[in-house]
Amino acid sequence: MDVSGSAVRAALPGALSHSIPDALSDALAVWAPSDCVGCGRHDRGLCRECAAAFAAETPHSTVRLGETVWCGLDYAGAARRALLAFKDAGRTEAAGALSVPLRGAISAALRAALAADAGAAGIRIVTIPSDPAAAMHRGFHPVNTLLAAAGLRSTALLSHGSAHLDQAGLGREARALNMAGTLRVRGGAGSVAGLRVLVVDDILTTGSTIAEAARALRSAGAEVCGCAVVADTRLRADAHAWSQEVRMNSR
Repeated sequence: MDVSGSAVRAALPGALSHSIPDALSDALAVWAPSDCVGCGRHDRGLCRECAAAFAAETPHSTVRLGETVWCGLDYAGAARRALLAFKDAGRTEAAGALSVPLRGAISAALRAALAADAGAAGIRIVTIPSDPAAAMHRGFHPVNTLLAAAGLRSTALLSHGSAHLDQAGLGREARALNMAGTLRVRGGAGSVAGLRVLVVDDILTTGSTIAEAARALRSAGAEVCGCAVVADTRLRADAHAWSQEVRMNSR
């Protein structure tokens, strides 16, 4: 099957031009200089070198809790610093550069769906809702902001059901237990039976959040055609999985 990109391009609208945002960032850097959120260089919100490095990364896939996820970046170094600054420090000027690897991961996930004879047309992007407290603190939804910067948009299908703890600091098993049953198809979304969706999030660690989103959508009858994220903790997660496997096999 030809997966050269025509069907994927049909499913993805054209990217927004970054020339105007870049010009605005350059102008702001003159009047209000800031450090690059990626490398710390005293330049602008995100320097051209970091932006170019993010754009040059090739998406990779990984499997977490049975879900294949396409990732634009490794959550390390400049990418980690930029994502933390974007999400937790309100440095939304990094959205344009971070949207490029996310778009690449989404395109890769759509290509995989096409190669699996699932087809790419008609697949809707579904993001995971922010925790209400986090949403109030940030004032914006990180993934939807990145999608908008990439010229894409999501369909709001999910909402939080039961309460859960903050995932930070929890291990793989604790995260899975913490997220179990916490998401559902939101009231008013209508029937999702037969709907084809791509689950999109920002940072992948153990995969418990992505897996819970996929479970909630499938339980309502939707077809999950793939998953994509900006970045994943590839080395740490794989090392943890390997150590778990060694412990299990040594019993």
